[in-house]
Amino acid sequence: MKKISIFAILAAACSIAGATTVNVPSSLTGSDALAGQNAYSWGIPITLGAGQSVASASISFQNITLTAANSSGKGYLYTDLLNDSATGVHTFTDNDAPGDYFATKYSSPNIVSLGTEVFRSVGTTLSWTYTLTSTQLASLNEFLTSGVFNIGFDPDCHYTVGCISFNYSTTPPPPTNVPDMAVTAYLLGLGLLALEVSRRKLAMAKSK
Repeated sequence: MKKISIFAILAAACSIAGATTVNVPSSLTGSDALAGQNAYSWGIPITLGAGQSVASASISFQNITLTAANSSGKGYLYTDLLNDSATGVHTFTDNDAPGDYFATKYSSPNIVSLGTEVFRSVGTTLSWTYTLTSTQLASLNEFLTSGVFNIGFDPDCHYTVGCISFNYSTTPPPPTNVPDMAVTAYLLGLGLLALEVSRRKLAMAKSK
């Protein structure tokens, strides 16, 4: 039983991570949340301590459904990282023009294309994740000089959105005045393990 307790403590310590998830505001979820006549930017502030940077990041799309398409019957959803300090959601009019709206508004190196998801027919529901490469992470950290970066969404046609989230972790961990929980749990686990070893030795000595 004590072994189980020790391993449980150590497992809990491993689960304590610096990852953060930010969900898109409610205005970009639900029926027709991404409308083809518009493009959208989502500004996300991230506070980094001295010497910190974003170590890993991804953007997850859950249950995105194409509800209306053009004459081709297909839908396209473009996603970009943008070097922009505006926070919150902003809407732009592009009249459902083909191609990526933001590619016409931002010049390199202030825009990084993350990908284009293609919906083959109306009614198609897709979920996917863009995991940033090392090069994309370097651009993200440059954009965060102002403390804010933007994600651009340009929907060609109309979409119902379940959820969109930005997930990231930083390194090194932010400074804190409280004990590191992972280290505390690890030391507690070692202490319990030492007590268990001592108990067994004592029991063996008494049995002789």
